[in-house]
Amino acid sequence: MVVIDAHTFIGESIYFRRKKFTDEDLLNIMDKNGVDMAVVVAPPPGPYYDNGNKYVYEATRKHDRLIGVYRLNPWFGDSELEKAKKAISEWGFKALYIDPQNESFSITSPVVKPVIDLAEKLDVPLYIKSAQSRFYSPEGVVFLAYMNPNVKFITGKSSIAAMLLNRSPMAQNLQNLFLETFPLKGGHQGIDRFLKHMPETMDPNRLIFSTQTPFGHVELELKTIEFTGLDESYKRLIMGENVKKLLKI
Repeated sequence: MVVIDAHTFIGESIYFRRKKFTDEDLLNIMDKNGVDMAVVVAPPPGPYYDNGNKYVYEATRKHDRLIGVYRLNPWFGDSELEKAKKAISEWGFKALYIDPQNESFSITSPVVKPVIDLAEKLDVPLYIKSAQSRFYSPEGVVFLAYMNPNVKFITGKSSIAAMLLNRSPMAQNLQNLFLETFPLKGGHQGIDRFLKHMPETMDPNRLIFSTQTPFGHVELELKTIEFTGLDESYKRLIMGENVKKLLKI
């Protein structure tokens, strides 16, 4: 079974314990835990990500096990969109990435629409970083997915978003919304509980394994998946096949 971590960070950040979490640091963790490939993105905070994206690009050029996602700040408008377009078409990045909390915009703000339109034009997924924040809401992500059926959205907070999917009358129209497993543990509505009932409630093709390393813990996330008791066919989808299809890798 191929294991792909669909959301990790490499580069420099004030949020990292050692300030810089390198591609080699990530690969060492992957090797210790049997992770075959990882999707990498520049870490917060912004507002500028040129250097962070450059580091991600260089890491993906050195290591074919790393897949780059381009992080952009929608407040910078057309110039930022041009950089993103070049990153996808010329540099080999596989998706776009926005972070409402760190860049201080609502996910339903007008500044987001040009990014969504670009993702549709380039036919790449759009990551939306989830957070406990007034700038991010699961309902807002569901709204974006519903209003933009030709764009594939990837987001976290899976336990919350999954409940919206399963209980909302729009659920059947949200085949373009993909949910990360991270964090697998947490509260009485943890995604680990949801996973055990997933075959009854949700299409397993729409869930992808992620750890958000170095903020998350690979070993813990892998163990929780193991203990859910999911059928091996579901595990193969979640652990790698879904994100391979999404990012065309």
